Amino acid sequence: MKKQSKRSLQIVDIAKEPLEKIPYITAATQGAGISYEWLPIYWGEMLGMPEELDAVVIASDLQGIAGHGCGETQEADHVGGSEIGGQKLLGEELADTLALLLQIHLPDLNPDKMMVCLCGDLFTDPAQRGASGDPLPVWRAFRKYFGFVTGVAGNHDLLTQEGIDELSAAAGVHFFSEAGMITYGELSIAGLGGIIGRADKPNRMAEASYLESLRRLVRRRPDILLLHESPEIGAQGLPGNLVIYQELRGASVPLVCCGHIHWEEALAELADGPQILNVDGRAYIFTAAALD
Repeated sequence: MKKQSKRSLQIVDIAKEPLEKIPYITAATQGAGISYEWLPIYWGEMLGMPEELDAVVIASDLQGIAGHGCGETQEADHVGGSEIGGQKLLGEELADTLALLLQIHLPDLNPDKMMVCLCGDLFTDPAQRGASGDPLPVWRAFRKYFGFVTGVAGNHDLLTQEGIDELSAAAGVHFFSEAGMITYGELSIAGLGGIIGRADKPNRMAEASYLESLRRLVRRRPDILLLHESPEIGAQGLPGNLVIYQELRGASVPLVCCGHIHWEEALAELADGPQILNVDGRAYIFTAAALD
């Protein structure tokens, strides 16, 4: 497939039906036990993807335990890391499933030439909704299969210092432990994790500090901006944080990826700003759009 020459990234197509759905369980709302859910994986196309990349994978809010079996047992057991008692974090299962899907549906893609972008909240405990914990097993799983993995922390991700050090030392990985920007495959990728909130709680920043970090990144004009918290786009009925939307209006950033809160329509396009892809509870594989 011939790729576009270097230009701004632009999502031009997303399939209406998912390539695959992964079953998982998570804690139900209001303490109502276990909820049985499905994680959809969609394929899409982008303009502006550099030659060095075959595809970009984007996902967020993978708060589940893979599978629909043994719900009572899984509800009783707390998750403390990778597979425990046969349990596997949803993000680990997603990495395994994507590697298999590529072999079946997209065999021409080289996993070593793929970039994975994770927008946070990769841990769950099926016995406690909103539990926080260590997402390191998910990062390890994606690095096992793909050439480059980057991303930010969600407000429920509690990496240990040892885990941060491991990711910092690993080849082909960049975890944004603080706001910053990197370059990979001719793309500039910026990241800002956490949410606006009480600064004395993990992965939360006072509004003024968060917005100042966001402004600094936007001024650097990255190709992709990874956030955990989504903006509110009231005109389109999309929930989130209004002050983040106000900062993104008019921004010279082609693509913002985010999560934290679910949008029924995943992709929004600002007339005076970026495309915004909400990947809460979803995963996407983007390949280069063919030239007409």
